[in-house]
Amino acid sequence: MKILRFVFLLTLLQLPSLAVSSDLKRIPASARITAVTVYADRALTTRSATLSLKPGSYLVAFENLPALILDESVRIDGKGTATATIAGLEIKRAFLEQSGEKRVKELDEEIRGLERRSGMLDAKKAGITSQKSFLESIRVAWGERISKELAIGRPTSAELLDASSFVGAGVTKAEEQSREIDIEKKSIRDKIDALHRQKEQATGSGRREAKSVEVMVEVAREGNLTLELASIIPRASWEPAYDVRLAADAKTAELTFRAIVRQQTGEAWDNVDLTLSTARPSLGGAPPELRPWQISFYRPQPAMRAEMFVASAAPAKSKAARMQMDNAGAEPPPEAMPAPFETAQVSDEHSSVAFHVPRPLDIPADGARHGSIIAIEQLPVSIEYLALPKLSPHVFLKSEIINKADWPLLPGQVNTFVGNSYTGSSQLKKVASGEKFDLFFGTDDQLTVKREELKQHREAGLFGKNRVTYRYRIQLQSYRREALTLTLLDQLPLATDAEIKVSLDDPSVKPEQIKDDGTIVWKTALQPGEKKELTFGIIVEYPKEREITGL
Repeated sequence: MKILRFVFLLTLLQLPSLAVSSDLKRIPASARITAVTVYADRALTTRSATLSLKPGSYLVAFENLPALILDESVRIDGKGTATATIAGLEIKRAFLEQSGEKRVKELDEEIRGLERRSGMLDAKKAGITSQKSFLESIRVAWGERISKELAIGRPTSAELLDASSFVGAGVTKAEEQSREIDIEKKSIRDKIDALHRQKEQATGSGRREAKSVEVMVEVAREGNLTLELASIIPRASWEPAYDVRLAADAKTAELTFRAIVRQQTGEAWDNVDLTLSTARPSLGGAPPELRPWQISFYRPQPAMRAEMFVASAAPAKSKAARMQMDNAGAEPPPEAMPAPFETAQVSDEHSSVAFHVPRPLDIPADGARHGSIIAIEQLPVSIEYLALPKLSPHVFLKSEIINKADWPLLPGQVNTFVGNSYTGSSQLKKVASGEKFDLFFGTDDQLTVKREELKQHREAGLFGKNRVTYRYRIQLQSYRREALTLTLLDQLPLATDAEIKVSLDDPSVKPEQIKDDGTIVWKTALQPGEKKELTFGIIVEYPKEREITGL
């Protein structure tokens, strides 16, 4: 099979109109989107059409393309058994009748028909209601008459039974007919609501502006030719999302990597081969360029002479001219730009990663979130329990996870689970392959922690210094059946002045670490059912004549 390739990276202004000879045959290409590569803020769509061509000159037209496609990104590839040459292409704009207008009229007619039917049912129900009221009046009048005529032996029991049956059957039938009408009216209301929803979609579904790409092909030998038209289009994006499920033994975690794709490009992607790329074409392929950074001494501008402002020196300029002169040295304002629209096979493309979804997908052009599972990985985990009793009475389950996947974890939302129980969500930062990262799996109700202030004392100390003393107690209780180590965090205030002295006073348990930011770290072992108590103090000293804030 012969393969030919012809790539265009030209804008409309650079494309001369194709010279159309008298024997040039125009053929509409019956093309569909076969593959899409989605980036963070755009997509590369590829559509193909296969033609059976005899020797001659052809103008193959890809019509009804979205108006959003970027002209400079359009390229054509061709392959097939035909001996052919692609001689050129031209991108054209077209204004089409909105396909939704006809559909809206059809839907309006259907709605009116159903509303007429609903009105007829209302009239029928009104008649049935009147009939039922009439029968009820007969029943009332018949009862009064019977009470008078029974005394003289009329009516007979047979006549009484017939009359009662007539009235009862009539009322029952009226009630059944009324219920049937209510059921049919509800069905009609549901249909009308559905048609109104279709009407809303049809109203915005059409697009007046479209584009077409016309490709000139010279065929020397008969055969099949497949043309692939690729183009970049904005208003498409994807973002990662993760579910991390901690195993019962707390030694591994299952990470499910999902991609959330959305697009409003003006056409649906039906049954397409989807690839998700981490490349960012919007940043460009080259780094920014450093320009000379010049500095100099300040030189004040000389004052203007008064005679420059004499009115007779020159005629006054128009407002437009003055504005033009005032802005002569300024940069031109930027052009108004449209607002940006905000288990797969993995391939490493040097500076980016591409995820190829294994099965074809349908992505409507509705802007909604459409998810697909990219990968499921089992990752090793180490667990620790963490408490910050100054801020929270809960003990948190903290994990350190190693990214054993062959690809990086991209920034995105992560939902955490312990078994089948949802514990919360957070934001994941970028994690390289092989890198460790921390993740919290909510709180553990089998562990309790309580912090209380025992005393606070202020005194004027010796040598002209004030002293403030705090004393705290932290109580820990484990109801778990296994031994564990709890990391406990508290803090010392940070002094922003050398005359303020802060110290940790008489802790009952020596801390593991006191960080530069004042964080105090204890690591304490807890046996099953064990209760522990930890006390510590904080001393703040400062000059007597000064006031202190922040305590």
